[in-house]
Amino acid sequence: MVSETQSAGNQRRSHFFIQKKTRSSLVGTSETTRTGTIYSQNFCQWLAGLIDGDGCLLVSKQGYTSLEITVGLEDLPLLRLIQNKIGGSVKIRSGAKAWRYRLHNKEGMKILIGCINGYIQHSSRLAQLHRVCQQLNISVVDPTIMTSSSAWFSGFFDADGTIGISIKNSYPQLSVRVANKLFQDVEWYKKVFGGNTYFDSSQNGYYHWSIQSKEDILKLHKFFAKHCRSHKSQRFFLVEEYYSLVSLQAYKPDSHYHKAWQAFIKKWNK
Repeated sequence: MVSETQSAGNQRRSHFFIQKKTRSSLVGTSETTRTGTIYSQNFCQWLAGLIDGDGCLLVSKQGYTSLEITVGLEDLPLLRLIQNKIGGSVKIRSGAKAWRYRLHNKEGMKILIGCINGYIQHSSRLAQLHRVCQQLNISVVDPTIMTSSSAWFSGFFDADGTIGISIKNSYPQLSVRVANKLFQDVEWYKKVFGGNTYFDSSQNGYYHWSIQSKEDILKLHKFFAKHCRSHKSQRFFLVEEYYSLVSLQAYKPDSHYHKAWQAFIKKWNK
């Protein structure tokens, strides 16, 4: 039964990797559906990771399926990218400093599922995927085993990750972190990239994965810089400059390179 399901899922997914002409049509109010578009495996894995972190797959009481993704104001381009590829609508949330993407037409949802089926990993999102697939009469593909080249990690980081610099004992410390309510949803990072996981009891409790060593961060920063799409991911492009300045001790106020450090921090915080 599993092999038949996975085979069917692979056949469906391959349909979306075949090059065709792209056409678009307006559906409902301000929602666009795009069909025949090429969806690379990297894009589908990234989108699944973003949905796992910031999205929600829904089935209404009337049986209509939909996808919603909510991000901060600074990540509007991220939602526009998704809209340009698979359609949907983007609106600012009233009373909140956030944008919401929504896809709810049946044709668009089938295209979406064909893209992300087999890549969803989050415990809650898997249950939502099952309900949506049942409503659309689509077989669910079991989650794939992830590796260091899986773009899912970059999508989930865009949703729930941070990269920052802290000062400890007058020495800068770079760290990459991912936080989630469930341990199993950050454990993948430790299995693939190393680092540590711990529980933070504040804010009703979150599990965190983090790496701080130069070796670990340099291993993943180029991959994340290539595949992450949120505003915060731009800091990955500055990682090598950070380590170069730290090696010169430019962070020290009496350093000849301190002005270069100050200029770097401005870029980092921009």
